[in-house]
Amino acid sequence: MAMMDNSLRSAVNPVARIALPWLAVIVAAIFSGTLAAGNANSVLGQKPALLLLGALVAGSFLVMFLFLGSSAVLVWPVAATGGYLLQVPRGHVVLTFDRVWIFGLLAYIAVSGRQIPRTPATRLLVSALFILVASFGLRALTTTHDFEPVKVWVDSIILPAILFVACERYCLPGADRARRLAGSLMIAGGILGLIGIAERLWGFELATLSGGTARFDAAIDTTRVSGPYPAPEPYALTLAICLAATLYWLNTRSRGSRAGWGLVLVGVQGTAIALALFRAGWLAAILVVIAAFGYRPGRFGRTFAVVGLVGVVALAASLQLQSNSTASKRLDNTENIKQRLATYKQGIEIFRTAPVFGVGVDQYNAVAQNRPPATVSGVESQPWPHSTYFGALAEQGIIGFIPVLLLSYAVWRVIAAFRALSFRSREATLLLGAVTGAALAYFVMSLTLTMLPYEASNTFFFAFLGGASGRLDALERETQPPSAPA
Repeated sequence: MAMMDNSLRSAVNPVARIALPWLAVIVAAIFSGTLAAGNANSVLGQKPALLLLGALVAGSFLVMFLFLGSSAVLVWPVAATGGYLLQVPRGHVVLTFDRVWIFGLLAYIAVSGRQIPRTPATRLLVSALFILVASFGLRALTTTHDFEPVKVWVDSIILPAILFVACERYCLPGADRARRLAGSLMIAGGILGLIGIAERLWGFELATLSGGTARFDAAIDTTRVSGPYPAPEPYALTLAICLAATLYWLNTRSRGSRAGWGLVLVGVQGTAIALALFRAGWLAAILVVIAAFGYRPGRFGRTFAVVGLVGVVALAASLQLQSNSTASKRLDNTENIKQRLATYKQGIEIFRTAPVFGVGVDQYNAVAQNRPPATVSGVESQPWPHSTYFGALAEQGIIGFIPVLLLSYAVWRVIAAFRALSFRSREATLLLGAVTGAALAYFVMSLTLTMLPYEASNTFFFAFLGGASGRLDALERETQPPSAPA
């Protein structure tokens, strides 16, 4: 009995030594933050008090992450699936899971020095990303006195940029870290997929808990699945990005190791993407699979074989979906193509009213509703841009549109750098397929849907892209031929 007590004590004591200090930090942060916010509320009002509370809690997590180190990067994707619903206070959100956790990663970035120089491709990517952060922020701050444009900037641009750098630093040391990050994204995609499937089976929704509304589509007489997110668009794209990470994880497993769980999660993610009922999402998933398994430079036979196999499966699936009334309506609906064209026509008209700086971040809907709708073949436009590129052009003008184009080009440059490196490195070859698939998924959905203002899909995409960027820099250095002696 004594021996059991000693062994239990020896197992519990290390955990207690690690957990208790951080539990004390969090309790002290909440206590002091609540006390300080209560005092500030009586003097300054509710909004400054909430901002003070947010600063104190975020500062406490910043200190905590100094000691958590790289594990905080791996925890984020899985915790963010349910954490997205944590918003305080409801109706006037100041604290969210991502704001606290990702800003806390600044501590990890600060202490994890970078020993490997950037390649030209990743240097351009980082420059383009931070140009977008600056231009988007400047336009958000000058849009209105309302705080909403600034929230969009913080959540959809700043947080993904921080996550990009953190994941880049995390994956620099070795391929095993890139695989761990992909595994974390894989698990997150599985959780998200299960949430969406459960929503469809049992008829509940979580969109209202995360600040959105349940999206009922009258054209197909059904409510769109959106997982824990406020809208179905970021849900479908996030799943496609997690699918790319999952396929990378499967491709990098050692020979003889089991792939059962990975294949199950692929099925869950694919099913959830189908249930989101976006044709762009379906196409994105197909491109992810083709790129992950078929994009091998110099091996055109493999590419054609994968394209043919995926095409046969997609054709069989579409024939099967024709028997489902909801999916059939979605596949056969051509009216929304004319509606998209009319919407883009109106987007150009709105851009012409403010071609340099645009009408302001998050202002497209308000401006479009005060204008007569544009028409194409008798079909009227919608008061939403329905394209990342047309949205940026109308809301931020040429000054904001150029950074979006520059970032798109920089991602292509990273893919080209992986392609050049793939002839010397198997890891680069596998990352090439996965990153290409994720980038194509984001691009395809951005053409017909406005994805840039959505936090969830941006954070997952830039987390994966950041990890790949770090590995590109490391692989470039590892595969360089040794310099000749002087």
